[in-house]
Amino acid sequence: MTTINRFLNFDFKTLTDDEIRTVGFLLLKSFQFNGWGNPFNYNRFMEFIQAKLFGYKLTTVGGGSDGINEQNETTEFKATKYLGLTKGGIERSMSFAYNGTTRMLTLEEQKKYCYNKIMRDSLHHWTVVDYESGECLYTIQLTNEQVWSLIWPKWEKSWYDKNAGDPRIGASISTAELKKSGIKYVTITH
Repeated sequence: MTTINRFLNFDFKTLTDDEIRTVGFLLLKSFQFNGWGNPFNYNRFMEFIQAKLFGYKLTTVGGGSDGINEQNETTEFKATKYLGLTKGGIERSMSFAYNGTTRMLTLEEQKKYCYNKIMRDSLHHWTVVDYESGECLYTIQLTNEQVWSLIWPKWEKSWYDKNAGDPRIGASISTAELKKSGIKYVTITH
């Protein structure tokens, strides 16, 4: 508890470039020591935070599930920056990306590959993070079926776009789309 309080009261605004470098490398070394990969790649640090929030262990980096719990259930973690409220006091829409998916030769192969990728994890956890305060605000918990219903039409469209700069397919789902679709999901407040 002493260490946590020391960091909470620490004035990060006074850090020098050398001190930031030291903190960054300390985090990198800690992740490497624990076998968690690079905290600065693939949103890995946020996956670490999410795993701790929901009682999962991080899996190894490499295209599989992000976390696994004691019941051997896996999950996909996504995180995004909190964008605040509109002038009317309504929360702005935020997006969660499902990018970098391997492009298959045929649409039939693509759909099967993508379906298996989404269905691999029974739950998907999308956490909204306030970068200013440095805290997780809430998490949207969706089932794989809910994610599939929204992501596949976008992935299919991405598959047809052969002129994209990235040969892989990708898409995002926004909180506005969730609302518009009428999908009922679990919201976990932190």
